[in-house]
Amino acid sequence: MGTDDAGVLEAARAIRPYLTELVGPAAADRLDRHLADLLTGAPDEPNTIVTLRALLDEHKDTRWFLTEALADAPQYRPPYQQPRYLRPRRGSPSPAGSSSLAGDPAFISAPRYSCPYGDYVVWYEPEVDSPIPDCPTHHVPLTRP
Repeated sequence: MGTDDAGVLEAARAIRPYLTELVGPAAADRLDRHLADLLTGAPDEPNTIVTLRALLDEHKDTRWFLTEALADAPQYRPPYQQPRYLRPRRGSPSPAGSSSLAGDPAFISAPRYSCPYGDYVVWYEPEVDSPIPDCPTHHVPLTRP
C-alpha cells in the first residue's frame, strides 16, 4: 500500500465526524454509510482505495478535506486539526496585562481516538471535560492507539 493510499484511508476515517457540516445531513448519512461499509470491509484492497477516493472527490468540500489531509502527510490530520488552520483562542487571560503568555507558543497536537475496528477516527482538542464518543458504526468506545 502506497503512502497516498494510506492517506486516503486516514482521510476517509477522519472525515466521518465532519460530514454533516461538509455536505449536509441527507448526503452525510448516505456518504457515511458507504464509507463505513468500505472501511469495515477490506480497506487495504486497491479497489477500496479507488472507491474511497472517488466518494471523497464527489463533493467540493469533501474533495478539499481529502486534499488537505493528504498534504498533512504523514499525520493525515483533518484540516481543522492542522496548525495552519488553528487560531489562538480569543479571550484567554494574559498575566499582568501582558500581550502574550510566557512559554513556548508552539502548536500542541490533539489526541487521536479511533474505533478498534478501524473505520472511524476523531481528533480532539485537549480539553479536560471533552467526552469521547462511541464509534457510530460499531457502538464501541473509541480508544487511543
